Amino acid sequence: MTQAAVNNAIVLHRLSVSREDVRRADELYSKTSELQKILTNPEIPLAKKYDIIDKVFALDDTKELMKNFIKEMCKLGYCDEMREIFDSYYRIDDEANHILKAELISADSSDEDDNAKQAQDFLKSRYPDYTIELTKTMDADLLGGYVIRAHHKEYDRSFEGRFCQLERKLTGR
Repeated sequence: MTQAAVNNAIVLHRLSVSREDVRRADELYSKTSELQKILTNPEIPLAKKYDIIDKVFALDDTKELMKNFIKEMCKLGYCDEMREIFDSYYRIDDEANHILKAELISADSSDEDDNAKQAQDFLKSRYPDYTIELTKTMDADLLGGYVIRAHHKEYDRSFEGRFCQLERKLTGR
């Protein structure tokens, strides 16, 4: 993800475009690879791209502000980074609304509900002001326990992780 994509996502967020409008524009943009090819093609004149944006995004009742933002991205040559811009926008919007997206990785599905409850409690103690959205995945390589990934941090509660913690404590590293 480039800094330009992050900066453009910040601009989009400051324009007070609703998340729903961004989501609809994201779906429409991502749905058709032909639209992406046309908007990123430097040989197609800007006026033609603007007409295409107006026609395509009129089908979904996309707000004028969102259409203008996409037109500006075409003008500046950032249409190839729209996926990163949308992803950055979602992350910025989640942070502004105190939503924590976390991933719970567990060894098997038998302890999944118990692990999810423990992970929710742990994350609530670490991030008390946040609403926690937990996604669950399985990893057969874990011997047992679970791993939580949130806010670019990893909390290892697996058997292997606990064993490594114990080993470091005993060896004094």
